[in-house]
Order: sequence, then C-alpha cells, then structure tokens
Amino acid sequence: MNQRHRTIAFETQDYVSRQYGDARIDCYVTEPSPGVTPSTGLMLLIHGWGNDGSVSYREDAEHFADAFDFVVVRVEYRDSGREAHHPEAPLTFDRPYDFSKLQTIDALRAAWNVLGHYPDIDRRRIVVWGGSQGAHIAGQCLIWQPELWSAAVLCCGLFIPMTYDQQVAGGFTWDVKSRPGMGFVEYALGEGKSFDAQREFDIRNTVRNAHLIANDVPIAIIHGTVDDNVDIRHAVELYGRLSAHGRTAEFHAVAGGDHGLAGAEATDENTRRKATLKHASGLLSQRRLAPGNWNNRVSIPVTGGSYSIICETAGPTLTFEHSR
Repeated sequence: MNQRHRTIAFETQDYVSRQYGDARIDCYVTEPSPGVTPSTGLMLLIHGWGNDGSVSYREDAEHFADAFDFVVVRVEYRDSGREAHHPEAPLTFDRPYDFSKLQTIDALRAAWNVLGHYPDIDRRRIVVWGGSQGAHIAGQCLIWQPELWSAAVLCCGLFIPMTYDQQVAGGFTWDVKSRPGMGFVEYALGEGKSFDAQREFDIRNTVRNAHLIANDVPIAIIHGTVDDNVDIRHAVELYGRLSAHGRTAEFHAVAGGDHGLAGAEATDENTRRKATLKHASGLLSQRRLAPGNWNNRVSIPVTGGSYSIICETAGPTLTFEHSR
C-alpha cells in the first residue's frame, strides 16, 4: 500500500475472524493527499452485502478524503467478503448472515480504533456514509451512538428488516426482486428461515428506532426511483419517520436511478459518489458545534427487554437484558 493507505486490525465482539483466527478484523484507512491536520475529519464509509472491504469503495474513499479533508475508514465486517468462507468469490457472504446487528458493532469499533490512532482529528467532523446494507448499518450507527456524528449520508439503503410475507403485505414489492419469494430476512438467514424473536426485528429496524437519532445531526437520504433490489419505500419510510420526530433530514429521489444509481436521468447523479457530491457536499463540509463523543451507554427498548450499547476499553459492546 502507498503512504496514504493503511490497514488497522482491531478486536471486535463475539466473532472469530476467518483471516486471523481470533477476534480481530481489519479496517482500511485512507488519508487525504496533503496529510492529516487538526482540521481533518473522519468518515466511516460502509459497504453493502457481500463486498470485499479491502476493494469496495477504495476510489470513493480517496475522492472523499481529498474533497472533504477526511480520514476515511472502510470496514471488513463479519461474514462478508474476505471474512466469508469464499475467498475465490469476493462478492459473497456467509449464511446465516448477521444482517446489521453485530456488524454495526464492527463498524463502530473501526471508528473507535481509528480515532485512537488519530487523536488530533477534528471531532466536530465525524460523519458516516453507507450504501445499500451499508446505509442500514450507517443508520444503526446513528442510533447506537447518537452524539458521535456530525452528519450522515444514506444511499440506496434498506432500513426495515422483513420476511417475504412482511414485505408483500407492506407493499415493498421491489425488495430483492431478483429472488422471487425471498425477503431480506430469508436472503440473510437462508431460504425459509426467520428470526426466532421479535426483538431481533426490533433492534435492526432503523425506522422504528429513528427517534433515538440526535436532533442536530443532518441526514441526506438518497435513493433511485427504479431500484429493484431495495424498494424506495425504505427511504420514504425513514424520511417520514425522521421528519415526524423533528430530525434534520433531506430526501433526494434520483429519477431513473437503479440500486447503484446507474441509469439516472441526470448524469451528475448516476453513481452514488456523484449523487453524494451533488446533494450532500455542504452537509459533509460542516462542523458540529460540540465535539463528537461516545455515549457510555445507549439503551434501545425492544420487545421483551432492551439492548444496550456500552463503551468500554475495547470499544462499543452490545448486550441484551430481558424485561423483569
């Protein structure tokens, strides 16, 4: 790797790495070309289903690092890409696939560890960007650590975990359209399978928990109108929920855009990077009034109890407690 790229291994929660055989996984750090200064911020950039984190969005990371003066962090989260069983096929994932629960811990711990490596970074400029499932994980990051972020960009994301029957009942008819009879839950867990408890749906439901996002964090939601992988209703539902609770959100429907925004009628938004530059440049450039800090404990009520995200020495850890 050249000087501006580095790989950092860090310990995550409840996982044995395919690469290391212990709790370590990798994240990939891209510095701005001029180097890191006290005005440099941090972008946590999260890829989607099955992608190899060492490759996916590398050029975007370089572009965002230079355009906005960010240290950009990409995560090799569990069960995906190099951390899957299939090194010969990088665009793949294991089943059962975690579907954005402990993968959110992987992403948060990547940010935790990289911030430790760059103590002088401008903590008023810590942003999260995600595409597809990465947008789901990014939305979860906003909920699980609400005081950390200065802004977020969510591109083409799924935000409500549903079985096939649930998505048909809800009218999400373009979800996983290439796999008839399968919803995202079956896609992650395996055909005919579902979560064994309602709390597993609840903790993964970004729309349900959106009221826990901080008031002052602006969020840009970008989605293509002909996305036949993730129905645009996910974006509409999240935007509606955020707006109903007085959160600062923008919704940008990309006319003609598919899941990657290819085919968009406007050529200046026919990729996720272009759409981000068009709709979210100002948002990514701004600073928060107060420095971003980790919440020592965040609790999320779910059916039958609550999940807590507790920040300890190793970084954020997820726990569940039953109702008494």
